Amino acid sequence: MHDRLIEAAHAVFAEEGFRGATTRKIAARAGVNEVTLFRHFASKEELVAAAVDRQVEASITMLERSPLPAEPVDVAGELRRFLTATLFGFMAAHQAVRTSLGEWGHRPVLDDRLSGTSRYVSNEVERYLVAAQERGLIRTDVDHVVAAQALLSAIFAHGMLHQMTPERFPLRPEESVAMYLKIMIEGLGASKREGDAG
Repeated sequence: MHDRLIEAAHAVFAEEGFRGATTRKIAARAGVNEVTLFRHFASKEELVAAAVDRQVEASITMLERSPLPAEPVDVAGELRRFLTATLFGFMAAHQAVRTSLGEWGHRPVLDDRLSGTSRYVSNEVERYLVAAQERGLIRTDVDHVVAAQALLSAIFAHGMLHQMTPERFPLRPEESVAMYLKIMIEGLGASKREGDAG
């Protein structure tokens, strides 16, 4: 029952936002009455927070199936696998992401939770880029945080806009990721002159 309520809360929250996700609607989606809901959760806030936490955990578990290695070898290939998984996850959760953006800043108790997957992805890409710099695989004069933001901005834009303006995204998602990386990797590529005096 606990899990059923969490799943129902996530579905209703994704469709209608926090205000629209009434305990009555959540209970109905779960096939129970509100009394049963409140036996498991003290408040709507607690239930929605649990639903967001569950979704973030599921997203991170999915991304961990295509991890970025601790020691980079093939920057383009390793980033392509991870960012393609990120984009497909984003696209699958498109409605929940849109709703979450609309909720941002209205309920501080949810803000940190809503950014859980994004924080994980950013941290992983930043860590990986530092490791790639240390191995001389990419330029060291580029800030790894800014480079990660540039890469992830393309993924975010694709995830948010592909349904609204499909004509702007003519390639399949995995082909788009490969192209974003080609553009970025050429800019991040280790310079042959790096470390040379002239």
